Amino acid sequence: MNAEIIMIGSELLLGQIIDTNAAYLAQELARIGVNLFFKTTVGDNPARMTEVFQAALSRSDVTITSGGLGPTEDDLTREIVAQVVGQPLEFRQDLFDQIETLFKRHGFTMSPNNRKQAFIPKGAIPIENPVGTAPGFIAEKDGHLIVTLPGVPRELKFLMETFVIPFLRAKFSLGEAIIRSRILKICGMGESRVDSVIGDLIKDSVNPTLGILAEPAQILLRITAKGETPSDAESRIAGMEAEIRRRFGQLIFGVDQDTLEGIVADKLANDLKSLALVETLTGGSIAQRFVSTGGNVLTESIVAVSDEARRRLAIIDPAEWEKQKRDHAALSLRLARSMRERTGVDIAASSVGVLPGSDELEADEKLSGVTCIAIDSLNGSASWKFRFAGTDSINQTRATVLTLEMLRRYLVGYVDPELRPLETDKNGNE
Repeated sequence: MNAEIIMIGSELLLGQIIDTNAAYLAQELARIGVNLFFKTTVGDNPARMTEVFQAALSRSDVTITSGGLGPTEDDLTREIVAQVVGQPLEFRQDLFDQIETLFKRHGFTMSPNNRKQAFIPKGAIPIENPVGTAPGFIAEKDGHLIVTLPGVPRELKFLMETFVIPFLRAKFSLGEAIIRSRILKICGMGESRVDSVIGDLIKDSVNPTLGILAEPAQILLRITAKGETPSDAESRIAGMEAEIRRRFGQLIFGVDQDTLEGIVADKLANDLKSLALVETLTGGSIAQRFVSTGGNVLTESIVAVSDEARRRLAIIDPAEWEKQKRDHAALSLRLARSMRERTGVDIAASSVGVLPGSDELEADEKLSGVTCIAIDSLNGSASWKFRFAGTDSINQTRATVLTLEMLRRYLVGYVDPELRPLETDKNGNE
């Protein structure tokens, strides 16, 4: 069984509403083992809606729609579906009574235009909506179904779970077949490098399949398997995951909902280690992520924006500052060490980037995107230098994520041969 979803509403195309319904529908279809091959978003335009619905009927067993079932003139889903399945709209007294009852229960007077919501294509299966005023329906043409649902997320979810899922299971004898996915997370590697390691798995994968999604400073590897039972799908995923882990080892920092800050915070807590931070370009976003974990491993954090703030924290004489401030790698390490010594924490990390509008950037545009990350503890220190492309906000995200990743690698003792620290301490600790 193949399905597609059509999201209806000009507000979606204008970016005025974030489409959470599409993600929900995709997850629900995967949960019952239905293949989802197409997702289309279309505005409230009769000609374009007709084109989209006709295409869906020609290629998919089931099409699920969201939106366009309201009482206003721009709610056109009923009319368009009736047209493409070749049936007239007919008034359903049972649906009208249900809508009227809902209004009375909430103490409101129903407007005349709400009567429009009680019309569905002749022969369609009605979907009563006890939590809203927009009933849905299921229309059929030549064995292909169109399932229409309201666009209000709460109503769509209720009708999907209580009516549509049971209907599809019975109609197509779906049994317990399901689709499962697992996401493995890697940080500090580019998409092309990741592909060079697992490109053969991506190319040859059938069930499970493997895909790559690139985000700023991290890569998501999505393993998707279809099985007759949950254990069958999980078993297929496990085999692929084991091979990926064999190739990447400790570069994989987490799975599914894991976050870097959560992984690092847990490691610090388990090791009974405290942390302090110094940030410039990131403006406190690293500290914010640690605070969001709800732990107490972060003892102190300083956002040192001005030259003077960094100079004082690094304990550099004013006469020497102009000579040293552009050596960002050395400055980052000095800031981390100074922070650790001043606060008495076990580990301190600094993330130093060239700020937009700074004298340094005006003097040398090549410094745009330069970020130096340093970590210092009694066991040794390490620092790295990165040069990012992109906007300042993207650089801030990359610097934030990579600082967390360098902390993680430092804590687990992992050294990437292609991303080695800039220096080691006198004992050779990296």
